[in-house]
Amino acid sequence: MRHCKVFDNCIWSDYGCFTETLQAASVPLDGKWPLMVLLLRGVKDFHFLSEVQKSAMQTLMLDILRNKDFSDNNFLKVQGIFFDIVTQPLVDKIEEVSRETFALANDMTELFGRHKTEVANAANGVDADLSKGKNPAELLSSLRDTLKGVVAKMEEDAAFFEGLSHKDSLTGLANRRAFDEFLNMAISNWVTSKASVSLIMFDIDHFKKFNDTYGHLVGDQVLRTLAEQIKRIVAPLDNGNSNILGARYGGEEFAVILHGDIADRAVAIAEVIRKTVQKTTLLLRDKDEKVVHSGLRITISAGVATAWTGWGGVYQSNLIDSADKALYHAKHMGRNCTVRFDPNSAEGYILVT
Repeated sequence: MRHCKVFDNCIWSDYGCFTETLQAASVPLDGKWPLMVLLLRGVKDFHFLSEVQKSAMQTLMLDILRNKDFSDNNFLKVQGIFFDIVTQPLVDKIEEVSRETFALANDMTELFGRHKTEVANAANGVDADLSKGKNPAELLSSLRDTLKGVVAKMEEDAAFFEGLSHKDSLTGLANRRAFDEFLNMAISNWVTSKASVSLIMFDIDHFKKFNDTYGHLVGDQVLRTLAEQIKRIVAPLDNGNSNILGARYGGEEFAVILHGDIADRAVAIAEVIRKTVQKTTLLLRDKDEKVVHSGLRITISAGVATAWTGWGGVYQSNLIDSADKALYHAKHMGRNCTVRFDPNSAEGYILVT
């Protein structure tokens, strides 16, 4: 057995061999750098980070050890890179939402501007007809009918745009806003009526590598294909009861919320989605609709959790966290599998077989 030297008067002495590793890499033991290296070294246990983020952190740690620049200026630079890695997915999501919201607001402004013009033209027409001596009562009735039609159309348009504001523009699934609202409603009903709530979280295995290989245009087609699979599978199960919601949670991560009796079938439904995707052959086209790849296949990993009274009130965040951790375990169990949260098991998570 190898014995590690313990360094006297060093706050890192309790970390055994880690101290030797720091010295071998010329990392100063009396500053902030050991903590930074330790943080980056342990990133594999940060379940809240994606595989892409973890890989970027590992690369950052290797760069630190390779360059051996342990100056204060470089520490500030590394801190900035670390912060960017952690926050980038959120920044991307905010930019995406901003673009969608800006486009939606422009469309709404343009459409309601046209309705305003219709009302103004109708009013001007009445003025012109009055000056020609036409019957005021008839003109008033005509104007009333016109306004009634415009208002009805505006209500239709408002409902349409409200639907768009809850829909992901790329996949047509519910977006994160709709996901949050639906889950909040389902949790509230569970608390009052004990109608079960389950959550399936899943994402595409090795999606970054797929994007890097085939490009983001093809990657978007894959996301749309997966969304279509989700719609085809969950829509017949709902029977118009509005107890199921398929959503794009963010990036390549998707979710299905199940509320009521259907929630008890969450694991089986997750497996149906996973196995269907596994068997699907992708036909991918370029921007000119020319087939660029055929016969490609993807797999997904899934995590399932059901609301549990043991969480003691913080239900929505715990349900998301438990399903997300189950997904994390699925990734580390070889991918292309489903893991479910089980508070009664020793590990807390069980591989579905």
